[in-house]
Amino acid sequence: PLLGSFDQAFQYIQEYTGFFTPGIVVIFMLGLFWKRANEAGALAAAIGSFALSIVLKLAWPALPFIDRVGLVFLLALVLAVVVSLATPHAPEKDVIRTDDVDYRTGTSFNIGGIAVLGILVALYTLFW
Repeated sequence: PLLGSFDQAFQYIQEYTGFFTPGIVVIFMLGLFWKRANEAGALAAAIGSFALSIVLKLAWPALPFIDRVGLVFLLALVLAVVVSLATPHAPEKDVIRTDDVDYRTGTSFNIGGIAVLGILVALYTLFW
């Protein structure tokens, strides 16, 4: 009954996980690649992602799902950056430093990664 208006359950899952996914991606990207990002910006991206998704879904129902997710991602990114810049940065003692982390990988990891990538390319090529 709940899924009656959706053609498939997968469509339903995609539609509503798309409310949270843009904010989560913004949080991870800024957390990994921008030292100025802070918890206030992350919280703004998380809440903003959900709120913006609802607003766009109601205000612009004809907007395709994937376009809405992309637009919400960009808006949540801007929101997180603005809030992070507008709020004080965390004290140096509370910041987790990743500058000294060794990101090198071994040969077996590289071979495994290439194998997984090859399998994915083959599956996409086969079933596209």
